[in-house]
Amino acid sequence: MKFEPVFRLSTYRNEEVLISEHFEHVPWIRIWMVIICFFLGLGTLIHLIIVYFRYKSVLKHGHLYRLIVPLILILNIILHVAHYSHNIYEPVGYFEPKKLYTKKFITEMEQTFFFNFPLTIVFILATRKLIFACTNQATKFRSMLVFVILYCLMSMISGGHYTYEPPWNFDFIYNVTIAGETILAFILMVIAIGIYQLNLNHIVDYKYVRVASEETSDSSMAMTQERRWKSKMSDDE
Repeated sequence: MKFEPVFRLSTYRNEEVLISEHFEHVPWIRIWMVIICFFLGLGTLIHLIIVYFRYKSVLKHGHLYRLIVPLILILNIILHVAHYSHNIYEPVGYFEPKKLYTKKFITEMEQTFFFNFPLTIVFILATRKLIFACTNQATKFRSMLVFVILYCLMSMISGGHYTYEPPWNFDFIYNVTIAGETILAFILMVIAIGIYQLNLNHIVDYKYVRVASEETSDSSMAMTQERRWKSKMSDDE
């Protein structure tokens, strides 16, 4: 027996959201989508670990660079995978908007599934650049900031669930994945901006010290030459 999906108008917007699906059991293709999301997350985590240990010996000292940054990156992976996998598997609990739930080519929830691929690629690039920006070898930071902010903005789209329904309409686990991914992405963005500013200030300070040192050196050389010239003039007299 086939059931049609049931929608209703969302609380906040004049758009329909899903409140019941049209089948009793999740189809296998959706289960495979969840599995692929899981393995994408696992691959991303492995990449993060490899990059971290590659640069571990040259990471700057301090809890920010050696503990907080990798921890926030790991938590971003966990909450992102949990949210996307759970959302694809159980879209009813997320009050999925009809325009995102409806099948376009393959099956329902495919838009969320396909969006996960560019999001994962951007995160991998952002991870590599952010970890490198935490090392003593870092020289260029603008591209790091661009990729991290891009990822965070893409990830914070998850908070869009709250533009359709208030938090109290969601069960606890749904709020954890929605708010968790959104908040952690925002924290990551703040940290990246902070690291960018710290590195920028370090470069400015280094240039200032270098210029001051060169000016002091030039002044010393000029004074030495002046003494020699005076000494020579005295001898001639």
